[in-house]
Amino acid sequence: MVLEHTKGDSLKNLAIEVNSYKFSQNATYVDCCTATVLACADLIAERLPAGSGVAKVCGEVKKEFGEWGELFEKLAPRTQDAIGIVEGVERMVAENAKFAGMRQGGGFRFLLQTLYDDEVLSEGVLLLWAEKRAAGEGGETALELFNQKSTQDFLDWLNEDEESDEESGEESD
Repeated sequence: MVLEHTKGDSLKNLAIEVNSYKFSQNATYVDCCTATVLACADLIAERLPAGSGVAKVCGEVKKEFGEWGELFEKLAPRTQDAIGIVEGVERMVAENAKFAGMRQGGGFRFLLQTLYDDEVLSEGVLLLWAEKRAAGEGGETALELFNQKSTQDFLDWLNEDEESDEESGEESD
């Protein structure tokens, strides 16, 4: 699936187009989210010079995903559907040479954190994704990215944040 997003495009129209694709291909929302991430990755890769660093890549991801955020909201009506966004980011890093540098040095973690900070990915989505990877679901590269110390540190931080939110909610009852 290839989406071309130009200044005059309406995200509502893109959502309709992707939804039509979903039904014509008997795809899931997860599939559509993953495909949309990969389409975004292609657009980002066109602008990235070879050998771009983590900061440059995260900046471009932030910019592109920010423009497409509304579309992701429409494609992922449930938490489990938004897993496709994380899976798309995994594939983006694994399959596109322009993002190969994100496989080391915490790059993948910074991509996840950028998407979390910009509210493209919620805490619930990331923790559900982590449960699946901890259970061994996913390919070799996906599991390698998940098992990186920096990714685990980020997930630990999310878990601690969730636990402190639950404790403060119990105290206010």
